[in-house]
Amino acid sequence: MSLSFKPGRAVYDPNRGVLRFLAIDGALLVKCGVSRNALVALDDGSPRGPALLERVYERHQQRIQEIANRKHRAKQLESDGMILVGPQDLKN
Repeated sequence: MSLSFKPGRAVYDPNRGVLRFLAIDGALLVKCGVSRNALVALDDGSPRGPALLERVYERHQQRIQEIANRKHRAKQLESDGMILVGPQDLKN
């Protein structure tokens, strides 16, 4: 089943270096995230603060969510169950 992404703002987790966002698979809440490195790669490669990273996410939200959906279908999860979009995922 495809993910349905919850509207709303993504939240940056500085401890993990991940911008977190949520999706739903039926009745299941799915934790998703995109790494800071992936967001920097999507922009011009320059380091960015949390507010600017959120704007990069907003500009590339559809692509990031498509990758997260693909990883969900393939059951490519992190050890904590999160679907994480990293720089390597942007090459596909």
